[in-house]
Amino acid sequence: MERPGNEMSQQLISRIAQVLFWLALGGVVVGYLIDTQGAEPLVLGIAAVVVALSAFLALRSFRMGVRYGSEGIEVRGLVRSRRIPRDQIIRITDFPAVRWQSASGKARWTPIFAFYGVGQLASIERYNQFCILRLKTWDEDRHSKPRPNPNNPRRPRKPRRDK
Repeated sequence: MERPGNEMSQQLISRIAQVLFWLALGGVVVGYLIDTQGAEPLVLGIAAVVVALSAFLALRSFRMGVRYGSEGIEVRGLVRSRRIPRDQIIRITDFPAVRWQSASGKARWTPIFAFYGVGQLASIERYNQFCILRLKTWDEDRHSKPRPNPNNPRRPRKPRRDK
């Protein structure tokens, strides 16, 4: 599938806050493990896994967002990304999520966590609502019939005269 053209992600302050959260959480867990259990090989192995997991979640949270276009939509979530072809999309919900139908006919639902949140700053909430509205507008335009462009009407060409 060709990469869709329009891309939206969280505001920079949201992305930085999430990165700091995951890194701090990993640091606290590693600090607790080493402080209570000592520096035994098993504890150090678990600490390495925690560090890798927190770094992975920090990177994924920074990259969360949506790409959409004529081919469909790609939702980049916290753990994985999903590409949904245009003809399988049913609608964009207020949650926000993409309701779609798989090729086998099964109803599916993919949440868009990049623009979901409770108890956020007002500016972040307004931005998220704007992004959801933009996705819904894209979805509605996708379902509507194409309209002729008034600036470029299709007229029959006049025959050329050769001199």
